[in-house]
Amino acid sequence: MIKGAVMEQIKKLIGLRKEAVLLDSGLYILKSMLAIGTGYIFGMMFDVTRLDMISVLLGVMYNLEATNISAVKGGINQLLASFLGAVTTGILVYFMGVNVFTIMLGMGLTLFIALKIDYRAVSPVAIFTSIYMTQFIQSDAMGSPSILLTIRLRMLALGLGVLIAIIFNFIFSFLYYRKITRKRLEFVRLKLNHIMSLTLDYLTDGDRTSGMNYNEPFSHIFADIEGVVKNIDALKKEPLIPLNVLEKRNLASAEEIIKRLKVMAHLAYDSCYTKDTYKSIFRENELSAFAVFTDKLNAMSFLMPGDDSITYMVHRSADMEDMEDMETGAKRILENVDLIYTEFNTILDYQKKMQ
Repeated sequence: MIKGAVMEQIKKLIGLRKEAVLLDSGLYILKSMLAIGTGYIFGMMFDVTRLDMISVLLGVMYNLEATNISAVKGGINQLLASFLGAVTTGILVYFMGVNVFTIMLGMGLTLFIALKIDYRAVSPVAIFTSIYMTQFIQSDAMGSPSILLTIRLRMLALGLGVLIAIIFNFIFSFLYYRKITRKRLEFVRLKLNHIMSLTLDYLTDGDRTSGMNYNEPFSHIFADIEGVVKNIDALKKEPLIPLNVLEKRNLASAEEIIKRLKVMAHLAYDSCYTKDTYKSIFRENELSAFAVFTDKLNAMSFLMPGDDSITYMVHRSADMEDMEDMETGAKRILENVDLIYTEFNTILDYQKKMQ
């Protein structure tokens, strides 16, 4: 007994968390090792790129993705932002030399260009390029500083890294795609189960959530769900992945499931908000059905076909004749809980369709 507990602690200490495993972190580590090793070998093979191995290796690591389509798009965006940043900073350096004003203006223009390409995020590679153009200027055969040679070196080294990353993304995508849908759904279920447990504790004034700001955990689950939605959407649009009819059907079911998991998270958030606003009070026995639901959600697993032992949730509101007499907050929370059961039951139906 003690030995088993010790072994579990050792596994937790040296192993990855379950969430990381479900996000294919093991494959990502293996892909990164092989890709960066290949980048080093090919980078050292060419006279130009061996002068800037940092750009080669950074280009590899910044463009490793789970799907090809996102990797190619990200790689092109990074190359474009880096090229335009290199040109603008290079022009400034050519006319003004390297000084504090050149560095400031070069960074400002690079950030502006990167945000014009993708306003959601600024490429770290583009930022590095702006710094690179003022701190790693190459010299020509006469020993004079050359902006063109600097741009050529940067773009060739970065381009080689991006190309290697795209190739490895393509190769490893055939290892990812068969299980990525179920693993991402299970990842969200695991996070949502934690949220539902916190919601139950918050609604019944439990010790776990005493004084807790419920906004923070919900912001995390919403971000996680959006990340999975992007993964599934990218996989659906992936032109190089040979999805058969069954896999396409499973992907469609997964899209419906993730929508309903998202709705459940929003309903749970609204319930916490309503309790906070109306100061509604519930005893544990009044939400006993919700406790049963959290147990069922915990027992689920999207890594395998639907489990017949997990039954549908009964709509509690149909048996509550006195709901009209309840205060507004309590009534709204129970309606939310009832809608959560509806979404859960629908998810069970879609899970049984997945094979």
